[in-house]
Amino acid sequence: MTPDIALPPPVPGPVKVTADRRILCMIVRQMTSEMLTMTGDGSAKSRGDRRRMVCHVRQIAMYVCHVALQMPLSEIGDAFGRDRTTVAHSCHVVEDRRDDPGFDAFVASVERLAETLLLLPGSRP
Repeated sequence: MTPDIALPPPVPGPVKVTADRRILCMIVRQMTSEMLTMTGDGSAKSRGDRRRMVCHVRQIAMYVCHVALQMPLSEIGDAFGRDRTTVAHSCHVVEDRRDDPGFDAFVASVERLAETLLLLPGSRP
């Protein structure tokens, strides 16, 4: 007779985000972009400025999805086509910049608007 050997639990595969959650993330990204454009900070002149602006919008949107919508980093990463460690880095970058009162007010307003999305049916994390 062979002794019973305890096998380790299976390693979980990549987290797949639902279509509703992916749409929620994309709405937050679009909302962030539109609000940034309305404040006048969205005018990028060179290619590098545009690339930086896209990255900036994505970082804020990832942060808001994690903080305001309480989504796990792995789901946010899947929704944005990034790794969970990239999402964690984005959250740290945005959190560090919140010392600036203007930036903090902008992010707080995006958070408030994103929280209203939780009122939509099927969108609660």
